[in-house]
Parts: sequence; structure tokens; C-alpha cells
Amino acid sequence: MTNKLEFQAVPQDDRESHEHADPIMALLARLHDDPAIADMVALRQSRPDLRDAAVKAVAHRNAYGWSVSQDGIGALERIALLTIAGAHAMIVAIFPVGNLDDVDAKVAMQPNREWLANWQGSGDYVRGRIAQAAFSPGQLAVPPQPNVSERESALYPWPVTGFDLDAEIESLPTREIYTPEQLPMLAAFAAEGLDMKAALEKARDYFAAADRLFAEALRPSPAMHRTRLAAEGALIAAYLSCAQIAVWPARRGTGDRDAKLAVQELVNGRATTDDPLHLQAAIRHGFTFTGTVSRGSPQLFVEVKLSQWVGNV
Repeated sequence: MTNKLEFQAVPQDDRESHEHADPIMALLARLHDDPAIADMVALRQSRPDLRDAAVKAVAHRNAYGWSVSQDGIGALERIALLTIAGAHAMIVAIFPVGNLDDVDAKVAMQPNREWLANWQGSGDYVRGRIAQAAFSPGQLAVPPQPNVSERESALYPWPVTGFDLDAEIESLPTREIYTPEQLPMLAAFAAEGLDMKAALEKARDYFAAADRLFAEALRPSPAMHRTRLAAEGALIAAYLSCAQIAVWPARRGTGDRDAKLAVQELVNGRATTDDPLHLQAAIRHGFTFTGTVSRGSPQLFVEVKLSQWVGNV
């Protein structure tokens, strides 16, 4: 696993720069404007490194925490850090488990008991439960067998080897994961923002495609399995598009706020389908990433209060 957190090279144009910083956009770029069945199958069968994404999510969020105390880092740079953190976290949450490394990544991103206790103490226990559901690896996912003898005490807290997200973060040389020379690129990334209207339309198209393909996959044919893969790929694409809107802040003077509210309605409507619950929880969790810094920059961003969101959980 590689932890290349910084921008590696100067991209050739603005679109390439955006894709370079936004991991969700990089994944969806392969679908183009009119994706074929093969494109959806390829997305479903792609294997993003979820452990690496988990490290990048936490590292960027920690970098945001560090940046708050730095006078030379402005609101746009902080928005960029949280948006990138959220995008990586959404990839961990949305992509299905394919191996035990993926299980480790999802479990590592779940809130631990101490976090849940703190959230319960503050009355915000629903947020903790949503985060826990968003990173659920599934009930059939089996963790690696621990290297422990059956003679060991069942009550003694013996260490279990595996992916240690905290240790991975501690191994990073610094919380300052971007150089001062790269801060303008972060600011430009945040200032450009996301075309939420276009992302919303794509999400709707992908959901419609997924529903059609799932229905088609029920018909006996030699292509049943491949059609099912395409349907799952379309569903992943739909939730990734919603995740983009969730983690990006709503810019003042644009239609971003309306797009965020439309995503709320869209995902709430999916509650009547067979969509996996962790996908719906992921979008709800995604909305928590940039809220704090958005409220701190009212001249740039408008807060989106999702009053009906929790009530629909």
C-alpha cells in the first residue's frame, strides 16, 4: 500500500487537476457521458485500495485539524482538505468488500465505542450510528483468523494482527501533507467546486440504469451474470455521484443548496428499494464532512440544514 498523499505532478488542464485531487471524479471519469454495459461492469470489478483510501481519508482530516491553527491557510484550503477526506471515506464506504483487506479498511473507519459514547453523551447518537452503518462490511464478511492458541484466555485482551489504521497514520512523517507551494492548488480546487447539477443528473441516470439492469438480470439468459455486474456498477456510480454532492460544500450564489436537498430526497426515496443499507448510510455520513468549515465561511458557502434527514433514518 502506498501513501502518496500529495499532488504528484502539475496536471495539464483544470479538468485533469480536478480529477487528480478528487478520487471519486477519477473513478467516474471512466464512464464518460454515455457509458456502455462494459463500462459499468468494469467499474463494478475495479478494486480500489480501500486501506489506502482509509489512510488518506484520516490523514486529510487530520491535516484539516492541523490547518485550523495555521494563519497562512485559508478557508478554501481547509474546504479542500475536508472534501478530499470525505471523498476517500466515501470510496471506503460505498465499494463492496472483495477481500479481507477491504473488510479491515471498513472496520477501521467505523467509530469505536469511545466515539459512540461521546456522541451519545452529546445527544448526537444518531450520527454515530449512521457512521457505523456506512462502514459496515456486511454480515458475511469474516475477519482474518487471529494467530492465537486455543489455550489463550478468552477474556484476556490479546492483540489481533491486521490493519492498524492508527499506526498507519502515526507512521506518516507529518500532518502537513501538502507543501506551501501546493496550497494554491488546493485553494483553486476548492474554488472551482463541483457542478452539483450535473452530478445530480448523472446520479438519477445511474439509478435508472441500475433499476433497469437489475430487472433485466432476473430474466434467464447467458448474460445474466454480466448484466447483474453492470447493474451493481451502475448502482455504485449512482451513490458515488451522490457522495460527491454530499461531501462538497454548497457555494453561495449557486444552485448547490438545491442540489443537496434534491440528493436528500433522492436517497430517501431509495429506502423503498433493495439498495444495501450501507450505501444509504454512506451518503448521510458524507454530509457531515464540510458542515463545520462551511458555517465558518458564510461569505463563501451557505449551510444546508437537512431537517428531515435524521427523521428518515
